[in-house]
Amino acid sequence: MTTDGLKLIVAHGSDDVLRSIADLLDGRHHIQESCGTIIGLKQAVARSRPDLIVSGLVFPDGDGIDAVVELGRENPIPSVIVTASGSLGYVEKAMEDHVMAYLIEPVSAETLEAAIIVSWSRFQQLEELSHQVDDLRQALEQRKVVERAKGILMANDGLSEGEAFAKLRRAAQDRRTKMIAVAKEVIGETEQGNSPT
Repeated sequence: MTTDGLKLIVAHGSDDVLRSIADLLDGRHHIQESCGTIIGLKQAVARSRPDLIVSGLVFPDGDGIDAVVELGRENPIPSVIVTASGSLGYVEKAMEDHVMAYLIEPVSAETLEAAIIVSWSRFQQLEELSHQVDDLRQALEQRKVVERAKGILMANDGLSEGEAFAKLRRAAQDRRTKMIAVAKEVIGETEQGNSPT
């Protein structure tokens, strides 16, 4: 899997480490902005809409993990945290946001790129799962509408379940529309006191 050419924002509380990380990424990715503060990181994300954030943990104006998690709530962005601290508590906190990787300084170009690949690929998988959940939720909602319309036709026209379904399908085919549209029409007509379909 290649992640070359990602648009990154790099943030760290130490100017030296910030430059070092930028040097490690140079030529492989496009660094949109480099920041030394949490405020700068938030402003950069709002301006630049990066593919991924590489951030330190300790900043003069706050905590890097808190900032990245907060930014991810507003607009999910995969992230890599780079820090000198190896505390398990920090690692657990970082993993609360499931699209993050965590590296202990000093980092090499290889370990940084591996963390970027892991974070990016996990993020892509989670995005795909999120879309699948949305599709399933929509299909379930549509099925409920069709079931309700079938129930109306069964009660009003004395049809069996199969006959009511066939009537909805036939109406959709005749009108060259989706069955959900016909089902909504049946429900709407019934709510208005009209005779459905």
